[in-house]
Amino acid sequence: MSVHLRAWRPSDAEALAEIFDAADPELLSNIPDDRSATGAGEWLDRVSASESDGTAYACAIVGDDDSLLGNVMASGIERRHSTAWISYWLRSAARGRGLASAALRTLVDTLHDDLEIHRLELGYRVNNPASGMVAKSAGFLVEGREREKLLYDGVRFDTEVAARLATDPRGSGHRLPLRR
Repeated sequence: MSVHLRAWRPSDAEALAEIFDAADPELLSNIPDDRSATGAGEWLDRVSASESDGTAYACAIVGDDDSLLGNVMASGIERRHSTAWISYWLRSAARGRGLASAALRTLVDTLHDDLEIHRLELGYRVNNPASGMVAKSAGFLVEGREREKLLYDGVRFDTEVAARLATDPRGSGHRLPLRR
């Protein structure tokens, strides 16, 4: 299957709601509370508005049949200090094939080279080593641990915070084509 990145579209709301509806515990923490088509549409509207005002840059990860597989994005883009917060997720059926890593490497290149954002930051639960490997594959370096940062279903989780700078060596490996 050929996979690429593209801009999110309002017409993605129904398919996105289907992904939300089938979300496993790993994905639940990355999606909106309202998992209906209306909620998905509202999420897409917020992403579009944030892209319009320059505070976000998001890409859908899609198959060659335009099926939605995941998301990779920068939010909280702050121009004065040239920083952004990075997030990514894949539907469970798309995991384990290196797609999140390839998508993140593409996003990193775009943010550093085209949008001239110097510092990219992200965080992940320490009990989610797959997410840590995705970050590492794109050249993110762990900068610290935040104890009991997140609360899901009454359970506290530590997170690791990682960052990469435009001046850091690029992560090697495959990148996904970007079709904006």
